[in-house]
Amino acid sequence: MAKGEIRDEVDVTARRSWKQDPEAVRENILQTARAVFVAHGLSGAKMDEIAARTRTSKRMIYYYFGDKEGLYRAVLEDAYARMRRAEDDLELESLHPVEALRQLTEFTFDHHSRERDFVRLVMVENIHQGRHMSKSEMIAGQNSSAIRLLEEIYRRGCDEGLFRSGLTALELHWHISALAIFNVSNRATFSNIFGTELFEPKGQDMLRRHTGDMVLRFVMKPGLSPEDVEQRPQTKPRKIDPGIYRFIEVLEAQQASLPAGTTLEARRVLYNSIARNLRLPTPPNIETDTEHWIDSDGGPVRVRIFRHMSSGPQPALIYLHGGGFWRGSPESHWDTTARLASWTRQTVISVDYALAPEHPCPTALEQTLSVIAWARAKAETLGIDAERIAIGGDGAGGNLAAVTAMTCRDRNIPLCAQLLIYPICDFDLTRTSCRQNAEGPLLRPENVADMGARYCPDKKRLMSDPMITPLSAPTLTDLPPAFIALAANDPMRDSGAAYASALKKAGVAVSIDEGEGLAHDYLRTLSHCPLAEDKLRIISDWLYEVFRFAGDGA
Repeated sequence: MAKGEIRDEVDVTARRSWKQDPEAVRENILQTARAVFVAHGLSGAKMDEIAARTRTSKRMIYYYFGDKEGLYRAVLEDAYARMRRAEDDLELESLHPVEALRQLTEFTFDHHSRERDFVRLVMVENIHQGRHMSKSEMIAGQNSSAIRLLEEIYRRGCDEGLFRSGLTALELHWHISALAIFNVSNRATFSNIFGTELFEPKGQDMLRRHTGDMVLRFVMKPGLSPEDVEQRPQTKPRKIDPGIYRFIEVLEAQQASLPAGTTLEARRVLYNSIARNLRLPTPPNIETDTEHWIDSDGGPVRVRIFRHMSSGPQPALIYLHGGGFWRGSPESHWDTTARLASWTRQTVISVDYALAPEHPCPTALEQTLSVIAWARAKAETLGIDAERIAIGGDGAGGNLAAVTAMTCRDRNIPLCAQLLIYPICDFDLTRTSCRQNAEGPLLRPENVADMGARYCPDKKRLMSDPMITPLSAPTLTDLPPAFIALAANDPMRDSGAAYASALKKAGVAVSIDEGEGLAHDYLRTLSHCPLAEDKLRIISDWLYEVFRFAGDGA
């Protein structure tokens, strides 16, 4: 084979590899670029060299990252993300505050010593006055989670009378970073002047311990030392995954553009805009372009179809988005529905139901029932199996899904499953979870009161009508199998848990996920919280098995 033919064959193989596993190609580009930027800095790095050392072409690098600065910024984001993920694995919330602070300090020392490229990238960015980091919302969110982690440890230490007051988490972060970074940034000059003894394994072990001691002695009250402190019984703190905080940081930054007193419509537009800005790539095996308008007693309703590209009749999930009954759309919950369709190999029909307060109950329910009737009637055209249709939703959509399942039972309309993700099953705000999670995050009890008033201004009906409060239903027998995904830090957690218990007592098959570490609305955080994705995969696995079981005719 001639050289030109060999080169053509290599190019074809590379292109085939890119099409088959684009994420692996992107990762290969990032890690190759990281080494080049560390070695030559931003100014000295050449795109030709990066392309030559990867398994792809310079054109594909530009496709993924735009330009050299975009690639450099992505390398920075990846470096910080890796560090924060490693921090997340420490599980410091369960530790005594003194031990937690020591572990975090020594982890930072070890991370920087081991991941020297991280420190060098930080040094390169300082040469450029941090201007590339300032353009990255992702890095801002990741580092805010580190500060929140330190705030929690410091607060617990102060509450136990161990740490002196008047410090801030930002100060502590500075001291920890300063000691850990100097160990790498000045290693070459320090070794040339004083020798390498401190950088040998024994010396590094000693410096790591010294670093932990120095930070603890700085933060502890006079007269106390780390060695003298006995571990005391503690109240179990709330455990919130750092990815939730990273998402909140980005969310708050984007919401800051909205002036106080703005209209409801403007808030809806911003909600959808933020979701679009944070949207993840759509799985390549999902078609998303098809929309339909369906007539109903509640007025015409739009649906967007998320369909797996496999052939043959597919099971279908009618999905009702969250948003407190007053905001949201199929587009705001695109990440969720696209992945459910992809991972379950199904069609998801996402419903753009009418919003309150302009359209209070039962308009959304009427529209949803019409969508189900339409899907059953058009099953052959839609390529779905009319005997394998499920209902599902999150938050307010979970409420609608539960009510829809009851209504379909009463009207002899078969559904094979109900998927209720952090559902609001009543509007009782006196439950324990409301007190424990009064500050959220992402949802507070007062938000629930507001959404209830919009959806049903008649408070007596809001608290007692089964078509609004499914927990008040006289009977829950003969309902389809349910998956109820709770969130441990959700003020409405106990509402969903009570509904799960009521379903079980009525003889309904129920699967529950407790959602440890998560908050209400966690599926919106998929772009920042890997734990949220893990939970969505658990949900998808359950739904896949339910559809498979229904398809077997059992």
